[in-house]
Amino acid sequence: MDFKRLEYFLSVAEHGSFSRAASVIGVAQPALGRQVQRLEETCGVKLFYRHGRGVSLTPEGETFAARIRPLLGELGQAAQGLGGAQRPLSGVVTIGMTPTVMSLTGLALIKQLRAVAPGVSLNFLTGYSGYVHEWLLDGRLDIAIVHDARRSQHIAVDHLATARLFLVSQPQAAADAGLDGDMVQGALDLQTLSRLPLALPSRVHGLRRTIEQAATKRRIELDVAFELDALMLMKAVTLEGLAHTVLAMPAVAHDVLAGRLQARPVVNPDLETRLMLAMSLNRPLTQAARAVVAELRGVLRDEVAASPLDLQVAIA
Repeated sequence: MDFKRLEYFLSVAEHGSFSRAASVIGVAQPALGRQVQRLEETCGVKLFYRHGRGVSLTPEGETFAARIRPLLGELGQAAQGLGGAQRPLSGVVTIGMTPTVMSLTGLALIKQLRAVAPGVSLNFLTGYSGYVHEWLLDGRLDIAIVHDARRSQHIAVDHLATARLFLVSQPQAAADAGLDGDMVQGALDLQTLSRLPLALPSRVHGLRRTIEQAATKRRIELDVAFELDALMLMKAVTLEGLAHTVLAMPAVAHDVLAGRLQARPVVNPDLETRLMLAMSLNRPLTQAARAVVAELRGVLRDEVAASPLDLQVAIA
């Protein structure tokens, strides 16, 4: 049996998902699926149940995993010690993030990598999803976190989390607009956005597309008074009361806690954005980059849990 094929099988079993395993391994999901299918053909049995939430091992798959896991472990250790002490993991990993994700996870990720892989250095680039996606395609990034990216022939993606979106307003601007009268059980109907001046990023970015797709389905025309591809400026315009904006809670949590801004969840439909881990299929992941990927989800989960405010972020 092919050694690499067995490693792929165990990775899918560990992550419970072909897409997640493909992201960590650094191979295209279709190629990973073909390798596992060939292994099943060799074994003569199905090793996984496929379902909407991912995959799970069949009884035969569990038996097979239990048999090969110690064998692969022994093979992996066979060469250790032949060339002296194993070299520590090292390298520079360039990661692109949206400003919201950067503010939530950037420092925590640096601290976590310093603890588990001190030889790995992180280089961060931040921008809205459209820019980060372009940087990934151009080969400037090893990994990226973007809004609602889709898998393509060049990009592999893995769903990290779903974040609820809020209408964000300066308190006096909210009062002047009479927003409390439009509340639906503590949330704001999407229709209300049609009568408010908005500050939003341009259409090339995932957040703007998510908002406009929801509005289009309900035949709502948005009044985009300011088209700004800079989060700090968009927040500044909102703090001045010149417009309202739509963002995930991590982007404005400090201002909401301080009372400088108000945030109301948008419903009918619920407005949400998906945070996706994205990697270029044309740029194989280094061992250092794989170490970063392995820590990302846990760091994101810990930071969401530690927030004094409910960030309305659900980890996938």
